[in-house]
Amino acid sequence: MSTSDGDTPQRASRLSSADLSAVADWVVESSQRDPQQDLSEATFRALSEASPLGIYATDAQGGCTYTNAQWQTIYGLSAAQALGTGWTTSIHPEDRAKVFAHWQACADAGREFAMDFRLQQAGSPLRVVHSTARQILNARGERTGFVGAVEDITEKEAAKQVNESLLAMIWKHRIVSFTDLDGTITNVNDAFCAISGYSRAELIGRNHRLIKSDAHPTAFFTALWRTLKRGESWQGEICNRAKDGRLYWVDSIVAPLRGADGAIEQYVSIRNDISLRKQQREDLRKSQMFLDRTGRLAGVGGWEVDIVAGTVYWSDETCRIQGVEPGYSPALAEAINFYAPEARPVIEKAVQDGMTLGKNWDLELPLIKATGERIWVRAVGSVEFEKNLPRRIVGAFQDISASYAQRQVVADIKNRFQLATHSGGIGVWDFNVVDGSLVWSPEMYLLYGLPITDQTGAYELWARHLHPDDRAAAETALQDALAGKAEFRNEFRIIWADQTVHYIRAAALVERDALGAAVRMVGVNWDVSAQRNAEAELARQNELLRVTMQSIGDSVITTDGQGRVTWLNPVAERMTGWSSAEASGRLLAQIFHIVNEETRMPTENPVDTCLKQGKIVGLANHTLLISRHGEEFGIEDSAAPIRSQTGEILGVVLVFHDVTEQRRMSGEMSYRATHDELTGLVNRAEFEARLRRLLQKTHEDGSTHALMYIDLDQFKLVNDACGHTAGDQLLQQVSKLMGDAVRSRDTLARLGGDEFGVILDHCTSEQAQRVAQQICDRMEEFRFLHDGRRFRVGTSIGLVAVTSAFATTAAVMQAADTSCYAAKEAGRNRVHAWFDTDQAMRERHGEMQWTTRIEQALDEDKFVLYAQRISALGEGSHGLHAEVLLRMEDFDGGIISPGAFIPAAERFNLASRIDRWVLRNAIAWLEMHVDSINIQTLSINLSGQSVGDRAFHRQVIEKLQALSPEVCKRLCFEITETAAVTNLADAALFIEQVRAFGVRISLDDFGAGASSFGYLKSLHVDYLKIDGQFITDLVDDPLDDAAVRCFVDVARVVGVKTVAEYVDKDTVLARVKALGIDYAQGFHLHKPEPIGRLLPVFHAAAV
Repeated sequence: MSTSDGDTPQRASRLSSADLSAVADWVVESSQRDPQQDLSEATFRALSEASPLGIYATDAQGGCTYTNAQWQTIYGLSAAQALGTGWTTSIHPEDRAKVFAHWQACADAGREFAMDFRLQQAGSPLRVVHSTARQILNARGERTGFVGAVEDITEKEAAKQVNESLLAMIWKHRIVSFTDLDGTITNVNDAFCAISGYSRAELIGRNHRLIKSDAHPTAFFTALWRTLKRGESWQGEICNRAKDGRLYWVDSIVAPLRGADGAIEQYVSIRNDISLRKQQREDLRKSQMFLDRTGRLAGVGGWEVDIVAGTVYWSDETCRIQGVEPGYSPALAEAINFYAPEARPVIEKAVQDGMTLGKNWDLELPLIKATGERIWVRAVGSVEFEKNLPRRIVGAFQDISASYAQRQVVADIKNRFQLATHSGGIGVWDFNVVDGSLVWSPEMYLLYGLPITDQTGAYELWARHLHPDDRAAAETALQDALAGKAEFRNEFRIIWADQTVHYIRAAALVERDALGAAVRMVGVNWDVSAQRNAEAELARQNELLRVTMQSIGDSVITTDGQGRVTWLNPVAERMTGWSSAEASGRLLAQIFHIVNEETRMPTENPVDTCLKQGKIVGLANHTLLISRHGEEFGIEDSAAPIRSQTGEILGVVLVFHDVTEQRRMSGEMSYRATHDELTGLVNRAEFEARLRRLLQKTHEDGSTHALMYIDLDQFKLVNDACGHTAGDQLLQQVSKLMGDAVRSRDTLARLGGDEFGVILDHCTSEQAQRVAQQICDRMEEFRFLHDGRRFRVGTSIGLVAVTSAFATTAAVMQAADTSCYAAKEAGRNRVHAWFDTDQAMRERHGEMQWTTRIEQALDEDKFVLYAQRISALGEGSHGLHAEVLLRMEDFDGGIISPGAFIPAAERFNLASRIDRWVLRNAIAWLEMHVDSINIQTLSINLSGQSVGDRAFHRQVIEKLQALSPEVCKRLCFEITETAAVTNLADAALFIEQVRAFGVRISLDDFGAGASSFGYLKSLHVDYLKIDGQFITDLVDDPLDDAAVRCFVDVARVVGVKTVAEYVDKDTVLARVKALGIDYAQGFHLHKPEPIGRLLPVFHAAAV
């Protein structure tokens, strides 16, 4: 009734033979007796009820027929609930299938069933049981049922997991080794190898003395082994030596391990690396020695009071400060009495607050040494607590008599200095270089607009208010002064809280110690804002004058109120050809000769205009300055009045600059914006702009013009065969050829890659027809030569009369494009004139409508995937082969065949978008079913546009990279022969890229488009799909039969499979098989249907 999950060894041995034999053996033996000798059910029940195990019995199919009370307790089911298949309800859902499978396997093999599994009882914790069962055979050897036992092993499993986890944790996180009774190493873990530096191979078989150091005496190890020989564990710290000679310390437990007979068989050692702890102890010892030495040098002593013991400890330096011998240990009251009488209440209160409130203290107090000398000391202390009770008082002690006296002197000097500086508004600051503290006098706060009561640190206040732009210079000046490079003389700006800016002048002197290091800096600040503001105003006025005369433009001329020249700057002298002295007193028009650049007519004098209007004026566009010597400059200028304080106009300042080069560049940029860089022809944007103006003129005056839309035939062939450089050369030669055929007033433009347009101004349809035909004739005679090869390149021309019948330029262009397409469809290198009743236009209109529906279908997922099976004709090919086909869902829910919309998609470059949709959805379907059916090949058609589109190639590669190999190897891309040959280079590269992912390639419509099969050397394909035109009449047309035989032979030569499409009857299928074709496809074999129905049909066919 149960099995293990397959990962844990079977554990039937938990149930002893005595437990099971009393029931199972007796029942099995009894079942083989004479049929007349009945089995005693009472005896069976007595045995099972007496068993401490759960006992059960089943029929031959595994349906429960009996359970004892212990079984019912373990399973949580009553006897009635367990009958039949009821016993399975308590098995954990995740184990149920495994139990059934193992039970069946044991029953089929006739072997004993044994398995661990879990029980999940409602409202009860999860239990783990071990179950066994043996089959009961009758006298004829037939299985009549099973009898078995079950044991609850939940607690055993939990205990085992705990022990295993504990052992694993020790093995992983501690240093472990095993030795035999002589100390020879038998096993070690990775941690032992890591700390000792030896490999496991180097350690096993070697005596443990290999890692022994000389840090312990022989008696140490004698005592260790004596303990182990007594059968006791030993624990202690041992210093070992690593392979590289490095010593390391371990805290080790060594214990004997006994065998089943109780005798000691080996020893195990569990160690913990304490090298760091030992090092820390040593570092602490050295640190204590260092502190003692440092204390003597710095004059700082330590002290400690043990509150519980009532003892006082003074360091040697503290004893020296107190004037007693080192080692002196006073009582607490005696220690306090060393302080001067007026200081004792202070220190006593500090100690009391520390013990009751936990407050630390740092005091400067007078003290009387044992010698009677009065000194000043700094006493620092704190109380340490244990379990919220004061345990000890610790602190430091320092003689500060010298510094205290110095501070008193400084304080006196400071008071006198403050009297001197207060009246002058000078702030004083004192910077302690050693500790970084800065002290301000009250006047400093006033200089910074701050209240004297501000508690913020002085340095922080200075840094906060210092102008950001002056910070670097101020800090550099400070560092230079401290380094002795220069005296501190600096000026900086500060920003008050009200955002006003003030200028501060600073000066300071640096004090240095005997070694020359800066220890202190005392300086002063004073406000120089009034002086700096006056200087700034003067500088502003000067700058204003300089900007007026020089900064505006390049050339400056000033006049008086009558327009007579008073001054020219050097640039104006050069551009006008007049010196300032020569021009002075002359009217501006005599020296400043300006005309319109396009009309060459004189323009209005800007100075006269400025004097009349009383405001700044500028020159008109396209103004040209002609100098005294005839040089011409394109200029831009402005003239501004000069006024007195009362507003009277005193004169005019004229500022202008040379823009000749800018205008030249602007003209060049305008040309580039309207012309094609490669051919020098007008580009599409300018062409359409001119057509727009021409159409507007036609609507205004009824004039007639003509437009030609020209498409080069076979350009792509040249571009692919010879490269883009040759293609560019072809375009340049064709542009010149067409340019020679039109008038100079006509517009010839390059509209796209190999598309051109011509606007024939004031040209009748008959004249335009002759011009168009002339271009066709010239192109007919033209041959493009490249590397000894000759190419014929024709033109397809759409001709449209531009009249008021067209409302927009788009309509004209559409008509011309349609006519060009009609010319290309009619055989290329010809002219097709457009008429309102033109059938091509109606077809184009229909195609335009299809483009809208295609766009909608792409956006709204209105396309539907169909599929048609491809049948294998040979032996040994199994599984499903199918081709994905496309349909569109109609507005009324009907299905539209691809022949209705694919031509429009190809005409308007929508084919690649459709290919992406099909590829995405077909792959999604394949991914969903790849594991459920035997799909061998799913073929997906790619259009010629996609084959030649490298952006599409990149997207396909990215998609394939995200797929599993199982999906990729089932994909097949179908590419038409025509598309592959037309885009041979791109197709070959694309095929190699996708085949690298395991995707197969089928060359569709094989035989329909190429006159030579040489291209197959460049294309590594897997299938040749013979064009249906050769298959349909295969039986009746000997020529088709011969062609197909040829195709099959070609396929065998290149080592690829063949597929016959359009197989529509039995006779054709029979001939296809006879010719040795590998696969067949057609309505006779399978009609296309929605891809979702493909699987049931395939399964039915397989059955």
